[in-house]
Amino acid sequence: MATPEKGFLLDLHLHTDVSPCGGQSLKECLLRAKACGLHLVCITDHFSTEAASELPQLKEKDLPQAVVGMEYSTRDGDFILLAPQKVPYWPRGLSTEEISWEIHRLGGIIIWAHPFRWGRKVREEILEKGLVDAIEVLNGRTSPLENEKAYLLAEAYGLPATAGSDAHFPDEIGTVANLCPERIEDAAQLIAAIKEGLLKPVVLSRDLRRFYKRNLGIIDKPL
Repeated sequence: MATPEKGFLLDLHLHTDVSPCGGQSLKECLLRAKACGLHLVCITDHFSTEAASELPQLKEKDLPQAVVGMEYSTRDGDFILLAPQKVPYWPRGLSTEEISWEIHRLGGIIIWAHPFRWGRKVREEILEKGLVDAIEVLNGRTSPLENEKAYLLAEAYGLPATAGSDAHFPDEIGTVANLCPERIEDAAQLIAAIKEGLLKPVVLSRDLRRFYKRNLGIIDKPL
C-alpha cells in the first residue's frame, strides 16, 4: 500500500455480511481497516443499517471509527446515504427524488456511487435538480474508465468528489480511500467535511496506482 501525504484516511463505501453480497463481519472489516491505516470507515450495506447494532461491542477494541450509512438503489443507480443520526429504514422502490428529499430532511447527504458502472447511462437531471451532494469518483471495484467518467461528471457540476473501496471482503479494503486534513469523529463531522470539499480521493494500492497512471493518468489530476 502506498503511503499518502499527511492526513487521515477515510473509506466511505464498505459492506459487511449484512449485505447479501458481503463476505466479512463488521469486526473483520474494522480489523482489516486498522491494518490498512484507515482512521474511519462508512459501513454502507444495501438497504440496511443493521451493522450498527454490533458497534457497541467493538468500541473498546482500538479500532477505526465507524459511521453507519446505507447504500440505496433506485432506477437511476446506487446512492450512499449518510445522516447525522441513524439513517432510517426506507422500503425499496423509492425514486431518487424521494430518497433525496428524505435524507435531506434529516440533515444528511446523498452520494452518487459509481454512476457509470456497467455502462449505465446517467440521468443528469438528478444533478440539475440538486438531488445529489457528491459523486463517488474513485471506486475500488469499478473500472478506471468508469471512474474517470465519474470524475469528469463531478468536475462539470462542481460537486465534491469521494472515494470508496466498495469492499465486500477484507482483502478489498485498502485499495482506495479519502485523505482528510482533519480528524473526523462522527457522522455530522463527516457530512460537513464532504460538503466543504475537504476529502481528496487517493489510490493506496501500488498495483492499482500503476494501472491508473499507465492507462489513464487520472491520479495525476487534482482529485
